[in-house]
Amino acid sequence: MHRLIQSFGQIVLALAGAILLVSPVMAADVVEIGCVSTFSGAYAAIGDHGLKGAKYAVDEVNNKILGKKAEVYAIEDEAKPGVGARKVREAIDSRGIKFYQGAVSSAVALAISQVANEKQSIYVTSVGADEITGKACNLYTFRWSVPTYGAIQETIVPLIKKFPNAKRWYTITPDYVFGHSLLNNALEVFKKYGIEHVGNDMHPIGHTEFSSFYTKAMASKADFVVFFNFGKDTINALKQADNFGLKKKAKILVAWSSGLMDFQEIGPETAEGIYFGCQFWHDVKVPVTQALTKAYQAKYNEIISYPAASSYIMTRLIILGIEKAKSLDPTAVAKAMEKMEWDGLTGKETMQAFDHQTNKEYYLLLAKDKKDIKGPGDLATVISSGRSFKPQSQTDCRMK
Repeated sequence: MHRLIQSFGQIVLALAGAILLVSPVMAADVVEIGCVSTFSGAYAAIGDHGLKGAKYAVDEVNNKILGKKAEVYAIEDEAKPGVGARKVREAIDSRGIKFYQGAVSSAVALAISQVANEKQSIYVTSVGADEITGKACNLYTFRWSVPTYGAIQETIVPLIKKFPNAKRWYTITPDYVFGHSLLNNALEVFKKYGIEHVGNDMHPIGHTEFSSFYTKAMASKADFVVFFNFGKDTINALKQADNFGLKKKAKILVAWSSGLMDFQEIGPETAEGIYFGCQFWHDVKVPVTQALTKAYQAKYNEIISYPAASSYIMTRLIILGIEKAKSLDPTAVAKAMEKMEWDGLTGKETMQAFDHQTNKEYYLLLAKDKKDIKGPGDLATVISSGRSFKPQSQTDCRMK
């Protein structure tokens, strides 16, 4: 009996060993790209759109990268840095995935960036915090979105110039690294242009009650109220602002929006007259964007949103980097990506080798009045766009 049990144990161990030997071989035939996002809570819709965009980018190359089958692997980060970092580490160790993109939260992205550097895995993100391509930069991390510095320069500065008599500005800020980064950049602009910062309110992710903020903003006689929040927080904040009559007392700017998704969820009556900053707009006269918008709508019967578009282009950058390197070695791919230039969603886009920041346009939109809207996507006018990036000498990035 003892020998029988021993033999059975040996068979089990042998089978387990066989599985371990087979798994890497199977994994070698598939190139997986991890799509990290939040699929629940305040950012759930953003995560769903992002996953769809990533899958579209892989579909676009017929699910093949360097002759191997390509797939997207979804990773739920729960908007928590510890969870995001842990799940990416697990995906590297258990599945051998070496390519990642995404994360809605800057804090999550910073945590994943550290894992990517430690594990020598490519990571592309579109979060805003300046640290990601600043003091926390590394060889394996890249960013497609402009930093918060650029977003402030391309939204608040044009509006200060457009409305020279609007001297009193109030801000509403999410209390985490992304919000603080936007606020700090705005304070520098206010100081430079002689703007009086008449107040600020901090709130956590998932905040639901903004009325007390508006009472203070209106009491301060603010000319502009600026929202630095994102996703569902922005939707809730703007709906309450409309009910509170804030637009009758001050102009409103959402410095970093999710574009079309915000307009659709808020509704044209609430959005009209509000200014929005955005990384991507589906209706610009850019060949790549026009082609993508048309193809995406034909496939999914919907206009592509910013979360889907940014996830698409981040996945596309990974694919381009692999193709340019002609290798699946992350270090070789990183070196190839440093030198990339491509026709992008905002025109000609380039990767800055010194900090791995994409040099691209950022848009300032004005929501149209409901009576002027001619179709489902005709919701805003591009007021201006531009590129604002700190030169290498003024950045904190020290690439190793």
